[in-house]
Amino acid sequence: MPRMKSKDQDYNLLSCHPMTLRNKTLHSQSLLEKKQIINHIENLSNEIFYEIFDYLDGCDIYHSFSNLNIRFQDLITHSTFYLKVQFSSESQSNLTIKDQSIIFKHISTFQFVDLHFYLKTLPRLSSLQIFFDSCEDDIGDIYQLIFQLPFLKYLRVEIDDFEVSDLTLPMAAIEQYTSIEFFISFHYLTLNQFFHLLSYTPRLTHLYCFNILDFELTNSTEIFPKLNNLVLFNFCTYDLSCDLCQSLFSKLPLQLKILSVTVSDRDISYLDANRWEELIRKNMPNLERFTLCLQEKMDERFQITDYHKTIPNYFLPFWMEKQWIFRIVVDDDEIDYSIFPHSQKFYDFEEHLSYDRNSCPGVNLNIINLNKNQVYINRLKSLFKTINVTRLVIRCSIDSMKAFMKIFKLLPNLMMLRVTVLKHPYEFLDVENDMIQLRRYLEKSKITNVTLVNAKGSNDVDFIIGLSPQMKSFSIQIISNCDFLRVAYWILYRIKMNKMSHPMKVCIKVKEGTNDLIEKLYEMIDSKKLLKNYTIFRKLDIFYIQWN
Repeated sequence: MPRMKSKDQDYNLLSCHPMTLRNKTLHSQSLLEKKQIINHIENLSNEIFYEIFDYLDGCDIYHSFSNLNIRFQDLITHSTFYLKVQFSSESQSNLTIKDQSIIFKHISTFQFVDLHFYLKTLPRLSSLQIFFDSCEDDIGDIYQLIFQLPFLKYLRVEIDDFEVSDLTLPMAAIEQYTSIEFFISFHYLTLNQFFHLLSYTPRLTHLYCFNILDFELTNSTEIFPKLNNLVLFNFCTYDLSCDLCQSLFSKLPLQLKILSVTVSDRDISYLDANRWEELIRKNMPNLERFTLCLQEKMDERFQITDYHKTIPNYFLPFWMEKQWIFRIVVDDDEIDYSIFPHSQKFYDFEEHLSYDRNSCPGVNLNIINLNKNQVYINRLKSLFKTINVTRLVIRCSIDSMKAFMKIFKLLPNLMMLRVTVLKHPYEFLDVENDMIQLRRYLEKSKITNVTLVNAKGSNDVDFIIGLSPQMKSFSIQIISNCDFLRVAYWILYRIKMNKMSHPMKVCIKVKEGTNDLIEKLYEMIDSKKLLKNYTIFRKLDIFYIQWN
């Protein structure tokens, strides 16, 4: 974009010109300079133009200025300036233009049709995002208009209120192929509509689609178009059978690297570990990341099937070598089954540095909200009999200690425990015998790694340490700096009183760690004679105390 000369620069150029020196006085020079500034609108700064544009409609700005000269074209298309498009006196939508990208927000399909003329005039428009408030037209007609944009590489279409039947689109002819490589479709589609839509985008490398439905009797994957460049496929479906879904996946290109599947359906065959392994081995040899999310209701129809019994197969070498992790989340009467890469963020006891996942194969169970009703406990019991739960993440909001105890009894192979305290643990007790019975049961516990979160006081520490006599690593989160020494003392004191003399490690996570805490911790431990032959080290905001 050409740089504009300042007022001082113009003055110097005029005053040094030979003709000006011979023929003009200083007074006439000043008049000429003022005339030039007044008569050339280009001398106005970009900021002034932005102020002017703020009073104009975005479409009028495009129509009047986009082809005026290079400066105005760059000013509109190569900046962070937001154009406001007024469609009616009742509503206003935002049009964001940056570089070669456009974002429409809060727009109707009628309004988009009016704007399509201006989109076609834009040179090299490569990215288009449209967020429709509603869909009054056949969305197939809107897609036909979008596919006329010749340089489009990135397309996102999202509709808040949309009926799935309102899409009519024929299969594309060769001359109708687009240049789109990155496509996000965030509205309902039937499987056939989805295939017809993809026939226009054979160059796709990244595809995200939400939600694919199945209520057509003639569904078939035979018309699925070839997407030879696809490397990422994010697929969300509702009521699409597992057979049909996996038939679709079998037609994906061999070079696919990332597959993410989200299922909202009662078809529990999606849980079959053997089928997924066979599909991936045969059709996706280059797959690097695999994500699967499946939800099941624990209602009166809940029962254990042969597919549930394949869950242990998710811990065979095929899955372990790829570091694709299986997890179960229980929230009241819902169970979420998920598989995801280890690199994806989730809680996995990583503060316990000695933890090796391969040495602790088994399900990571997360209980967000446990329904204490005996019916749900019994349904969980039937599930836990088929799987090996070795890691438990639980929030202690249970109304009764009895439900807490029942869960522990259902998980005899538990090795790692994370407890988030939402109320004082002793408030769970109906009678003193509850605690005695729980401790008696846990005397032979295999739990070696324990994390306590949101501890309210020393009694919380007593409670958790008392549950895990074989514990080798204890972590507490998150402590303020001013409470650090007091909490560390109480943990070490209770461990000493419980005569836990075996090698062990304590991890204390603080809000903001400082190195001076290490020296203070050494002084406190030595003065109180809590430990011998120990070491202290720090990793970010976690302080480790370790002894043999």
